[in-house]
Amino acid sequence: MAMKKAVALSEAEMLRYVHLLGSLPVLSTENPEHFKKIFLLVAACVKPKDMIEVISLWHYTCASWFIKRYLRHATLAIERHAAQISAFHAARAAIRQQRRSGLERVEVQKLTETPADVARLVRLENNIDATVDDVDAILDTAERDQNKALQQGIALQEQLNALIISQTAIRNDSLRQLEMFREGLGQLVSEATDKLIEADCKEVCDLPHESEAPPIAPSGDENSHDVEQQNRSEPA
Repeated sequence: MAMKKAVALSEAEMLRYVHLLGSLPVLSTENPEHFKKIFLLVAACVKPKDMIEVISLWHYTCASWFIKRYLRHATLAIERHAAQISAFHAARAAIRQQRRSGLERVEVQKLTETPADVARLVRLENNIDATVDDVDAILDTAERDQNKALQQGIALQEQLNALIISQTAIRNDSLRQLEMFREGLGQLVSEATDKLIEADCKEVCDLPHESEAPPIAPSGDENSHDVEQQNRSEPA
């Protein structure tokens, strides 16, 4: 009898098995349908045939989902710090504008009360301050804020990176375990089951016959011949 091949589970059966594994590891800000879609797409590639393979795919999908989450939050952390830095720069620019308006009023008063030479010196000082502010405005770009945000949150980025590495190892190990099960334990169990079901046996032919060697015990004729010789040799 040929070895029976296991049939891949249907989508309804896989979802029923997944339901037995508990609630989905999805946050309130995440879409559970996306998790299910990823699981079904991975299952379509692997085609699980039993609960053990479904568990391996579950671990693979969870690890992939966690990696996706950590990458997203790593980006959000940089954006959040960059927004805080940008808001700080905006507040500082507003304060500078207020100070500049106050200085302009003071300078107008100086121009009306001081000689022309003093007025030219004040105007030159104002030009230098304005040049410094323009350079700061050029450097205060979004990319610079994001770079500074990365520097400030580098500890969080390292922690997220460590989590990503650990989840990647879990994801790779789940596939390795699935492969070992299919080629190793699962194959051995399948072969052993098939042998028990088939109950193969071989017909034994040419059974051994009685041995043709001479008997150990002497025959009746030989015994009588020996007795006659013994009687003849004895004296009367």
